[in-house]
Amino acid sequence: MKVGKTSITLGMLLTATLLFAGGTQESGAADAGGGQDAVTIRVWDRVQEMGDVVAMFNDKMESEGRSLRAEFELIPYEQQVPKFMSALSAGTAPDVYSLDLVQYPYFISIGAFLDITDRFNALPFKDELPAGILRLGSMDGRVYAMPYEIDVSHILYNKQMFRDAGLDPDQPPRTWDEMIEYSQALTVDRDGDGNNDQWGFALVGQTAGEYMFWFMPFVWNNGGRMFDDQGQVVFDSPETREALQFWYDLAHTYNVAPVSSAQWSPGDRYNAFVAGNLAMFLGGNFNITSILEDAPDLDFGVALMPRGRGDYATFGGGNLVGITTQSEHPDEAWEFLQFAYSEDALVEAYGRRMALIPRRDLYDNEYYRQIPQMRQYAEFLNYAVTPYTFNYNQIYDPVIYNLQGALLGDIPVDDAVATAADEISKLVE
Repeated sequence: MKVGKTSITLGMLLTATLLFAGGTQESGAADAGGGQDAVTIRVWDRVQEMGDVVAMFNDKMESEGRSLRAEFELIPYEQQVPKFMSALSAGTAPDVYSLDLVQYPYFISIGAFLDITDRFNALPFKDELPAGILRLGSMDGRVYAMPYEIDVSHILYNKQMFRDAGLDPDQPPRTWDEMIEYSQALTVDRDGDGNNDQWGFALVGQTAGEYMFWFMPFVWNNGGRMFDDQGQVVFDSPETREALQFWYDLAHTYNVAPVSSAQWSPGDRYNAFVAGNLAMFLGGNFNITSILEDAPDLDFGVALMPRGRGDYATFGGGNLVGITTQSEHPDEAWEFLQFAYSEDALVEAYGRRMALIPRRDLYDNEYYRQIPQMRQYAEFLNYAVTPYTFNYNQIYDPVIYNLQGALLGDIPVDDAVATAADEISKLVE
């Protein structure tokens, strides 16, 4: 089912815009002392932490004697898009939706979210939000949604293995050349049977999403891109071929990564790392709490992926949050969002669980101070990049088939990149 622009009527858009600009609302401002009707803001999200934010907001409203409340609904990942499409068609969309960020360009293009540019620009912390992720909530110079729940890709490494190999545990590899050098020192045949028992590195993975999350940063940090600023596919480039060749060489030429790791799941890489069989692995912030629980004595570090000919890069994943154009209470919805971005809400709902906070200025908090690795993510957010396209999920098949085929040695690297680019172009036309 495809929602076209006619699914959201002009009248609905004009009404929402007037209300958000400060027009008269018959329902009032939800002040318990003013005799006006109660207002309930409906909030959707795919993570439970937002439910905690809603509960905190309601406690605040009650303590202030306000009749404004928020109501939370947890939306399973696979239902995010179809449920929203159905709601838009029926005119029953929530007031606030925190949705997978890669879906926003399409929904903004059909008018599903309010323009919040002026209010966004008035936020004192707006420059603390990651610009590379904010781009997906923007269109034609206007802002419609803001980064909220965030995941970033990076390398985790075993510091004791670095020491054993004569490497500085506080100096992870910063360039591709160093990546090769370090991986060679960290790849070990422990029992002398001719087979490596400890690997310096491992590739990805079972799904196209893994290649996007962990391989694309190597394209970016070599100066390449998948899409240009106009949305045209520019994947077939020397920068992309060099990145894929680099990965191929790690496994086939330098023998520092298992060839089979091109089909490993994130769990396979994680288990090899925790078991002490992998020195550096491609993971993310979501691995921190698991490692602390599964291997509390493991001395590990986190680092940006080593760069090629460009600057550092990490894939910025997670959610953006915005106010839908079907909201009948956009001012109250904005009040809720302001609370959701407050220090109390972000630190207690997300920081306490070691989830990433979108505001870099809040990384020196009581919870992150207990886990030094968490505070490094404030820097990582500076390099977060996310592909901007209206058809993100449709590019998965060309990515997994061609990139994995090249890393397994079944497709020449140049052919894999050219074919993937051609197929992606046809899918996003």
